[in-house]
Amino acid sequence: MPQINTLPAPIQTMYAELVDRAWSSDMAELMAAGGSPVAYEVKGRRYWYWMPPTDRAGHRKPRYIGPDTADTRARIDGLRDLAAVKKERMSLVRALRSAAMPAPDRRSGAVLAALSAAGAFRLRAVLIGSVAFQTYLPMLGVRLPNKLTSTGDVDIGQFHSISIAVDDEINADLLTVLRQVDPRFEAIPSPTDTRKVLRYAIMIGKQEDFSVDILCPMRGPWRDQVTTLKALRGGAQVIKYLDFLLYREVNAVALHGPGIPINVPAPERYALHKLLVSQLRTASPHSQAKSVKDRGQADALIRILASDRPYELEEAWQELRARGPAWRVKADRAVALLPEDTRAIMQTMTPRDDAAPKPRQPPRETPPG
Repeated sequence: MPQINTLPAPIQTMYAELVDRAWSSDMAELMAAGGSPVAYEVKGRRYWYWMPPTDRAGHRKPRYIGPDTADTRARIDGLRDLAAVKKERMSLVRALRSAAMPAPDRRSGAVLAALSAAGAFRLRAVLIGSVAFQTYLPMLGVRLPNKLTSTGDVDIGQFHSISIAVDDEINADLLTVLRQVDPRFEAIPSPTDTRKVLRYAIMIGKQEDFSVDILCPMRGPWRDQVTTLKALRGGAQVIKYLDFLLYREVNAVALHGPGIPINVPAPERYALHKLLVSQLRTASPHSQAKSVKDRGQADALIRILASDRPYELEEAWQELRARGPAWRVKADRAVALLPEDTRAIMQTMTPRDDAAPKPRQPPRETPPG
């Protein structure tokens, strides 16, 4: 059972401040690339756009900032000193890392920075996996052993409906974005349909050295499938159980560089999803080791959330069980393997007769209006 230590309140406050600054500074990222603010009048109303420098092809695409209000003008004025903004954010990141808060490895951090700069997280892509787990520690105010927070490859998820509905896309196709980090990235074709991309990877010989997987929730019967996400301009694997994880994502920051604004799953959904997928990883010693890590992360989060966010945890648990017998069987098998104290927490949240109500599916995801 991993030891959980509470963080000092100033560390939690510092992280919350960094999240706020990182997610409110999209304009700062535009300013880093050069250009200037420009006001246009549309139907009698004034709007501000950011006009970047002309690119190599001679094109300039303005990016929308907001209507001509005092707040918008103040935001533009306040972000003119980009060097100062970046310096403040980097000092917060250094302080958090000095307090033993986990951070992505250099390559994962560079990939997240490139995806964020391209607009992936602005378009509601969600980071999943151990890099997302790292953000829960300062978010929930705890410190955990390194073995639970170590990172590997990068996994990104997005609802297909969101990818279409946002009517926007990242600045370049996904492979181009990743090759800005490392030109060795390749698009690995699907074995069932070589016209579609299964994942993006750096290959050493025939072995994958590092990969970026783009995932999309499956709706309907199980089938091997890959698809294309319009907003992310790349291929994606269609995965079962993922819709539960991606619903109602939260803003977070990866502790790399000046702090990378990312979306991560709600911590209670992450914990319970880990219980589910731990039962799917039994085919090989490598996948079995991942299953053990999945349960370790779920165990730690469940014990933290049972104290700090018990209502959110119970609501998510009831929703999962309402998804049907297959969901309940896998979840119960995973719970049975948890330490006794954590198992008792989950049992108190499970109806004695397990007469789950009619499945209450979350609404189909659409971008905020």
